[in-house]
Amino acid sequence: MRSCIHLSRSCCIIIGLIFIVQLSYAQTLRTIQGIVRLQDGTPAANVSVSIKNSQQGTSTNEAGEFRLQVANGAILQFRLLGYQTQELTIGTQSNLQVTLVENQENLDEVVVVGYGTQKKVNLSGAVSQVAGEELVDRPNVNLTSALQGVLPGVSITRSSGNPGDEGSGIRVRGFSSVNSMSALVLVDGIEMDLNLINPDDVESISVLKDASASAIYGARAAGGVVLVTTKKGKAGKPTINYNNYYGINIAARRPERLNSWDEQVLIDEARSNATGNPEFTEEQLEWLKNPNFWYRPNPTQDRWEYFGNNNWIKEGMNKYSDMHNHNLSLSGGGEKVTYNVSGGYYNRNGVLRYGPDDNSRYTIRTNLSAEVNKYVQLDIAANYVGSEINQNAYGTQQIINRMYRSRTRQSLYTPAEDITGQPFNGDLQINPIDIQQNGGLYRRLYESFTGRANLKIKNIVDGLNIDISASRNQDYYNMQRDRRTIVWYGRTTNTIRSKVNDPNSTDRAKNRGYLNNLQAVASYNFKVAEDHNFTILGGTSFEEYRKDELVAGAQSLITNDFYSLNYGNPATKTNGDDIQTWAIGSYFGRLNYNFKERYLFEASFRYDGSSRLAPENRWEMFPSFSAAWRLDQEAFMKDQTVFDLLKVRASWGQLGNGASLGLYDYIPLLSSGLRESASDNPYLVFNDVREQYLFQKQLASPQKTWEVVQQSNIGLDFAVLKNRLAFTGDYYVKRNKNMLAALNLPSIIGIDVPYFNVGELKSWGWEFDVKWKDKINQFRYSVGFNLSDNQNELVRFDGRNIVNEGVVDLLEGYPMNTVWGYKTDGYFQSKEEYEQYKQQVNTPFFPNNAGAGDVKYLDENGDGVISAGEGTPNNPGDLVNYGTSNGRYFYGFNMGFQYKGFDFSAMFQGVAKRSFVIATETLSPMLGTADLPWTIHLDHWSPENSNATFPRMYQTSSHNYRPSDKWIQNGAYLRLKNVQLGYTLPIKSEAIRKLRVFFSGQDLWESTKVMEVFDPEVPNNVGATTYPFFRTVSFGLNMTL
Repeated sequence: MRSCIHLSRSCCIIIGLIFIVQLSYAQTLRTIQGIVRLQDGTPAANVSVSIKNSQQGTSTNEAGEFRLQVANGAILQFRLLGYQTQELTIGTQSNLQVTLVENQENLDEVVVVGYGTQKKVNLSGAVSQVAGEELVDRPNVNLTSALQGVLPGVSITRSSGNPGDEGSGIRVRGFSSVNSMSALVLVDGIEMDLNLINPDDVESISVLKDASASAIYGARAAGGVVLVTTKKGKAGKPTINYNNYYGINIAARRPERLNSWDEQVLIDEARSNATGNPEFTEEQLEWLKNPNFWYRPNPTQDRWEYFGNNNWIKEGMNKYSDMHNHNLSLSGGGEKVTYNVSGGYYNRNGVLRYGPDDNSRYTIRTNLSAEVNKYVQLDIAANYVGSEINQNAYGTQQIINRMYRSRTRQSLYTPAEDITGQPFNGDLQINPIDIQQNGGLYRRLYESFTGRANLKIKNIVDGLNIDISASRNQDYYNMQRDRRTIVWYGRTTNTIRSKVNDPNSTDRAKNRGYLNNLQAVASYNFKVAEDHNFTILGGTSFEEYRKDELVAGAQSLITNDFYSLNYGNPATKTNGDDIQTWAIGSYFGRLNYNFKERYLFEASFRYDGSSRLAPENRWEMFPSFSAAWRLDQEAFMKDQTVFDLLKVRASWGQLGNGASLGLYDYIPLLSSGLRESASDNPYLVFNDVREQYLFQKQLASPQKTWEVVQQSNIGLDFAVLKNRLAFTGDYYVKRNKNMLAALNLPSIIGIDVPYFNVGELKSWGWEFDVKWKDKINQFRYSVGFNLSDNQNELVRFDGRNIVNEGVVDLLEGYPMNTVWGYKTDGYFQSKEEYEQYKQQVNTPFFPNNAGAGDVKYLDENGDGVISAGEGTPNNPGDLVNYGTSNGRYFYGFNMGFQYKGFDFSAMFQGVAKRSFVIATETLSPMLGTADLPWTIHLDHWSPENSNATFPRMYQTSSHNYRPSDKWIQNGAYLRLKNVQLGYTLPIKSEAIRKLRVFFSGQDLWESTKVMEVFDPEVPNNVGATTYPFFRTVSFGLNMTL
């Protein structure tokens, strides 16, 4: 409420100022023209030509020519990336000749920061920025994935290749909390999902990494801040840009199925080793070899027996799929109004050969700027995003899993003699191809409408600027899942062999949400005695969010082909609703000071209050301080010729995390329920009837407050050799001392226990980025390398000290996601060797007939038993800590050149250290009856292959696949992330200003020790039967009219 009152007063004052300023002005304008060239005399195309402190401007054509209306005494600015900004005062001349001076690491480069911009050389915080043009034309599924390997300290994760469900995420400088935390993404000041932004709309992306840069965003900045600036219009004649590419996706690193005979041989070997009884006789194995004998009626049962050879992967999954992307934009403007309008379309098809498996995305963005007079400017932005994801109602992942676990001897179709009338065969096991075609549709539609209006009042007093903005982000979500029942019979309809989606059903979910933001910011720039430069910024904002959702479902519909909630069984219909609301009020400010651009100081704060917290704990202050010293500006450095820039930086600040706060944790809440079984709590029965009731599910926690992350940072920036070589590096420490954690209370309390601020996490790391740019005649080239590392320690989490096999997420005194496993010493090579081992060591999880070909575990603690001991860090038994599954030493390497019309770029990305844990059910070929061997399992132990990759074949063989040094793999990798070759055609045409064609490849190659059926980027404990990642080759063009 206080935020609303303060904001209202601020708006009234500023609106009043609008009416007292001069609303119009007039000056005599005249037309000038000119040519802009590079140092070698070649024309400079696409140079921004603008009037200083004005919206007026244009850009040069391919011949370097420009034309613009200006007033006498106006100052023209000429800007081109990689060159020094030139300024020229207009006198009586009307024909200008301008030469741009190259400056590979431009000291005048401007970086977008919170609520403004700063010269890069004057930054005292840790900020990385990438130009949007470096990210386009790559066949990335979204903008998030385009950032992988580009910026130091910024790691990108993905979990799947599933179209629309890639699971792309961004993490800045590792973990700051064990709870939910993600980077705050602001697109032109509006919070949005980075995965839904059209990369072609992006002008630049800034990542604020330390507390000094991020603290002005307060309670939501602990995970870092990503500022996306979209393209704006420039004065000049209309410019039309069309960019497109068509790509081919190639499924990579996936398992291959065996033919039915080899598969059955391994199955029989596994069953014989486990039980002494193979599944098939020698006669049945011979039938498998006969291509003309693939089924027969079972002599005793109403079913078929199959002896064919069906490759489910070949039948149901495409090795190749396609994607395409189109972007069209129109920009330009006059002296007072500029505009940029763009539209984009993206589509990607998945690997399933039949049925729905695709994702489409539509975007429209408009940026309009109008200069009302020399004091007032109005900016209006509007954006639309539409996304559609189509999948199978049975589940795409489940279908892929079935294609790897259905017997290859089962035929795809029913025999010719079949009388059931069903085309697909599901006699032996369920048929994943039938499910693809007939399992039903799962469709998700998402739409987002975003609007923002900015009123800017400039220089009403010299140096004083005011910016008032209002924005609304409204989204709609519509989900429908229609499951069709599929039944597979035996030889007749008298016997049902299997079925899925029984009963048939339909589920619906619709929600509407909005996020409103009101904001007022004022900044004042002034000097004292010429050398003391100050910038003071202050503002306030208020945000409110609301989401209304309705869900409903029905089962046992009267038909399998028409899905309506009206036609389900009334007794099993379900419905529900959900309403979520929250609000945040904020005050923020920043002071910047520099003395001769030599000594730099910055202080900022944000004071946030959230409706998620109790009134007494609602408000929190988040301050920060930073300082920098530019040694290259000192008098004692004046005569040196080595450093063009030499700067040291230091910062300290506090950031907040409220992502894991519930909406109403501070008050007791009642839930309603009708529990299904006596194991549910509570389970109330009166007169033999379960009654609906209200109950308190969780204790209230009014004392809960923000997580506050304290961060310190030191940094070094330098540039040498005439700015051709530039370096920036940082070291930081973060401490979250009041992290939310669950208290370990006795279960007799009878109610869920909320999280309290009793945890602590420490993390630390370093990062650096080095770039080299140079030019040899017309040959321009660049190389760059970045490397970063992050570690963490869970200092305190209510005594969490349980050690298990595999990945342990939380363990006091250790990093998050530590990996524990046994040590091994190869295989037992004989029964005698095992019996001798058994006399000394007890292995409780071994079967009775263990022996030659089984994994030999080492008794590390010498107690005679292979076990996890007491399951604590002090007594983990024979378990050994194999590090963490968190990646360390993230790096990126890029190179590129331009020569005449040709351009080339390549980027490598990787992780130098990571423990990679593989899911047991993927490793074991016969863990259960549905788990089948693949081609990789041909390399298994036998007396003739004693040093094989896999142990002997054994049904239910979990004893050989416990987490150990044999299966915990080195997850380091180096990947060719992107390579691109382009050529700009030398077209001399008034209509076509530029035409470039290009080839681009994504994820074409990698080097890793991870087993070949796993991608090194996937999360831990993920099986090889997950949705595959892709290698992508694409072709496209860029055209400017």
